[in-house]
Amino acid sequence: MKLTPEIRVLHRGPDMVGEGPIWHPERRELLWVDILSRMLHRMPLEGGEPRSVTFDIPPAALALDTAGEVIVAAGTGWYRLEDGDRLTALAAPSGSEEGWRMNDGCTDRDGRFWTGRIEEPRGSGAEGCLYRLDAAGAAPVLGGLRTQNGLAVSLDGTTLYLSDSHPEVNAIWAFDLDRATGALSNQRVFHKPRAGRADGAAIDAEDCYWFAEIDAGRLVRLAPDGQVIATVELPVSRPTKLAFAGPDLRTICVTSMSILPEDSDPAREPLAGALLAFEVETAGALPTPVSVLPGQD
Repeated sequence: MKLTPEIRVLHRGPDMVGEGPIWHPERRELLWVDILSRMLHRMPLEGGEPRSVTFDIPPAALALDTAGEVIVAAGTGWYRLEDGDRLTALAAPSGSEEGWRMNDGCTDRDGRFWTGRIEEPRGSGAEGCLYRLDAAGAAPVLGGLRTQNGLAVSLDGTTLYLSDSHPEVNAIWAFDLDRATGALSNQRVFHKPRAGRADGAAIDAEDCYWFAEIDAGRLVRLAPDGQVIATVELPVSRPTKLAFAGPDLRTICVTSMSILPEDSDPAREPLAGALLAFEVETAGALPTPVSVLPGQD
């Protein structure tokens, strides 16, 4: 079913690689990043000019902790945002610190922060990897990834979703997630996009998986069995990730890229890199705050 909501522009940007939107319910604002510009933005849903800060390293995935503070996967590690403009290191994976950066992330229902990495610059040869961040530190969980994306966790906390949006892979997988240990098992294909590639994702209150289908210019809603329920066409070809926002979590906010394929005409896509929003009937599921971090009892 093709949905046709009224789509509004919250911020024209343009972001080079807009990503990682999250809703802050206490502050009633949306936060997102522009990875390549190394910027974090925050603004109310009503729109307007965002408050922005630039870092020395590229921010990618965002989450909130139990105190409502922002946790940022950036560069090659994890940080807490202090005073709104300063990153304080929390953890970093062991091993090489070159040739890659953090990419997409999400929290599970038990407060762990899952984050993946991709090679940066492209062609560096660094392997993509999925990490689990908890009180024990950063643990590599799954290797062999190309362009990690699509992290989300089911409402009951027992299924973790992960995609690889590299054109040679382009698949969304589901895993059994052991809530007690954070271990993954039983990897299986959940969905294979047909029109574009699988990018960032979110779960709604009916346990359905929404993902941004980059290069197809749309969002796709999947049932828990992986079947397509609905699509929403967007005025941008490269949406990157969505978040449910607003007091009732019925506003979907979508980030996008202004970097287009070489054969594209930018004049035909004036909203590329914009932050978009529209209303839906089924509310989203508010992500669980990060509650287990290295050094915490």
